[in-house]
Amino acid sequence: MAVPIFVTAASIAAELHQAMLEAKGLALTAKNARALAVRAGSKTVGFKAITHFIDELASDIIRQSQYINGVSEALSQQAVSLWRANTAADKFEWLERQQLPHGASLQHAMQRCYAERERLSQLLTQGLRELETQLEEGDKHIRTANLIATSSKIEASSAGDFRAQLEVIASNITTTANQIRQHLSNARRLLSQKHR
Repeated sequence: MAVPIFVTAASIAAELHQAMLEAKGLALTAKNARALAVRAGSKTVGFKAITHFIDELASDIIRQSQYINGVSEALSQQAVSLWRANTAADKFEWLERQQLPHGASLQHAMQRCYAERERLSQLLTQGLRELETQLEEGDKHIRTANLIATSSKIEASSAGDFRAQLEVIASNITTTANQIRQHLSNARRLLSQKHR
């Protein structure tokens, strides 16, 4: 049995909410990295610059996750409305097949129902395309996070006494990026199941 689109949209929204929580953790990592870089002074000049990029990336991911979450929630509501319109249209079609004597009086209501079903179907299709585009955009952020993590590891290697702490931060960036990637991947998998 096929999973209704409103259930899929709600599941995607849940995955993206988790991605947003991970991004907030990334923002905290950026603050910790900045504080450590300030304490370390000249030994971490290169790392100080990277902390700005980490913070900016986290903000971008949070913003995008919130936007995508909004799109998913709207899709879920539209899908419920479409399901209702489909149910009503099915009942109208059944009545039409019965060839009832007063069936003509329902024509206006039937036409409105069919038009609304078509409008909602088009909105849902547009929303699914927008969701797909935004998930692809999320992948770009993750690639950026991996580049930042690599740069962080390189900078940490020359930080003397602060090396171990900076390597932990670089590792946290990688771990968080991978967790966000997994949530985006789960969302994309759920979305692709609707396109089959």
